[in-house]
Amino acid sequence: MKLSADDAKLLRQIGQRRSRAELKRLFELARAHSDRSLLAATLPAKKKTPAKPKGDPLVRELEAALKPIMAPATEKADLLIEHIAKKHRRKLSFEPKGLADATRQLRTKFTDEQIRAGAQSLMTHLAKLYGDRETVV
Repeated sequence: MKLSADDAKLLRQIGQRRSRAELKRLFELARAHSDRSLLAATLPAKKKTPAKPKGDPLVRELEAALKPIMAPATEKADLLIEHIAKKHRRKLSFEPKGLADATRQLRTKFTDEQIRAGAQSLMTHLAKLYGDRETVV
């Protein structure tokens, strides 16, 4: 079997700076092992992509706290902002697109603890208004 001109050129490029003994050893390795194992040994290892950041922990806490509300995230964010505005007697003209956006906007005026407390008080307020208990007046 005769080598093509391209194959011969490739072999010459590979063997340019190697001794005859190194080339013989290389050919023996090629005969003894599969292509897959040879490529795995010669090619650099694939770089692992770093894990994506988990996001803001406060946003995750708010999502968990407001999970019982059966509404889209924008409505939950609106409820939270309205409730915090009433609680702190401030006018807030935020129009968030979701809980993450609401959290970012609320952080400009309030601390994380105040925002957490606002979410908890919102849930207790809604539980009082729409709870399962029937009250007798």
